[in-house]
Amino acid sequence: MLFAGVNALNIVSDLSNGEFQGVHYYAGKLYLCNYDDAGKAIYNDGNVLGYMFAVSSGEHNKSTSYPHVTTIMFDEFLTSGTYLPDEFVLFMNVVSTIVRRRTNVKIFMLGNTVNRFSPYFVEMGFKNIADMKQGTIDLYQYGNSELKVVVEYCATTNSKENKKENKYFAFDNPKLEMITGGAWEMSIYPHLPLKYKPKHVLMNYYIEFNDRIYDCEIIEIDGISFTYIHNKTTPIKNEDSYYIYSLEHNPKMNYNRSILKPINTIQERILWYFRTDRVFYQNNEVGDTINNYLKIARGV
Repeated sequence: MLFAGVNALNIVSDLSNGEFQGVHYYAGKLYLCNYDDAGKAIYNDGNVLGYMFAVSSGEHNKSTSYPHVTTIMFDEFLTSGTYLPDEFVLFMNVVSTIVRRRTNVKIFMLGNTVNRFSPYFVEMGFKNIADMKQGTIDLYQYGNSELKVVVEYCATTNSKENKKENKYFAFDNPKLEMITGGAWEMSIYPHLPLKYKPKHVLMNYYIEFNDRIYDCEIIEIDGISFTYIHNKTTPIKNEDSYYIYSLEHNPKMNYNRSILKPINTIQERILWYFRTDRVFYQNNEVGDTINNYLKIARGV
């Protein structure tokens, strides 16, 4: 339960000066409560602390009114898995249901550093996320709107307790830096296995994702064939001459939304490299980005 740790540490009792002992969840509501001798929660409708539901269930709450709610806490809004289709819109529907016509509601979105890509970052225009350093704060404003969004990449808590606890994560695994230091969780991806020259490039195709372009080359050297993906810093020239994968809808015949759903024999050949683990990346960040693209491409 979300408040199990809070209850165990008697935080509710301290904050309420002994009036309540804990927080109890029942039927979508969080209640301030006390406990009887058998440990059963005692509460009533006058003790409602808040409400809790999933973003995916927002449609079911549209008819409910929340006039006393002034704080929205969206926990774990980042995931290393897949997001719901149009999840940002679903979340904004939840916000609309709660806010109604009020202007006194504050929204907090909390997430561990499990994935540098998020549709929320794209939809909310967070263009500097990838370059933020721990302990820094960015402020985003939107034209003449009064809306302001503050993004904080929290610094590591360097308490003595945390340093002692880190002994359990001392293994030589870069992924554990996310746990001990707050670094972005990122897998290790295969890098370029062989040096090559332009004459070794059989063809190019491109992936457009997360406002960036990735140059993908099919390379063959001495009978060894693989595809290599790296950043492209300039626009695509003569784009009609190449296959381009983009989640955006485009009616041109050289465009395809999903690399996993080929529409001709050449695209089937491109997919073969992914199915047989013959894909190599410029660095782990490129690999992580393409991995996120593939997760979404499975569902389009």
